[in-house]
Amino acid sequence: MTLLDLNEGETAEIVSINLDLLPKPMITELLELGFFPGAQIVLKTKSKYLGKLICLLGGTTIGLRMKDGEAILLKTTKQ
Repeated sequence: MTLLDLNEGETAEIVSINLDLLPKPMITELLELGFFPGAQIVLKTKSKYLGKLICLLGGTTIGLRMKDGEAILLKTTKQ
């Protein structure tokens, strides 16, 4: 599953990033923000109209384009 598959308020664990779907500078930026395997991520808001995802990762709120969310592979976690 990807970040796009999460519903608002759901938590998941990052498994990997599909490097083929992102330009190299974006991969570097995601890693610097904490998008690495094992990190817990919460989807706060999904705005299809704006094409944006608002996530909580490591206590920081991060906005991503939906297109970039397709590259973040997850597994669900129990709360």
